[in-house]
Amino acid sequence: MQRHLAPILALAAAALLPACATPPATPVPAGAQRMEAKEIRTLFAYPTRLDNGVRGGLTYRFAPDGTVEFGMRMFSARRTGTWRVDDDGLCVRAETDPWICGPLHRLGSGRFYFDVPQYDQDYNTLTVRE
Repeated sequence: MQRHLAPILALAAAALLPACATPPATPVPAGAQRMEAKEIRTLFAYPTRLDNGVRGGLTYRFAPDGTVEFGMRMFSARRTGTWRVDDDGLCVRAETDPWICGPLHRLGSGRFYFDVPQYDQDYNTLTVRE
């Protein structure tokens, strides 16, 4: 079982890491409102699950203590990490990987946009789930 899980965990890790070369920035969706540090902390003051817009993509489970669990909806693979607010932006890190930071925008209706240039709009668009 462990042998079969290794490729899935590697895939999840690759999906969470920024690309080596920085691609052009993806435009922030129209009407997005950049959140300030206080708003981001308020969003994660209670356990919060966010799913990205990629089919079978990632789920983030943010906890108020600064921990986050990353998971793929298509597989049962999970990684743990941490989150913090830095200069009115959100920063996340899976285990010992490098920090990924970017502005967080409110889109409305329980949707947010984590502006990370390495990824496309579907990857960066997050929806609150119960």
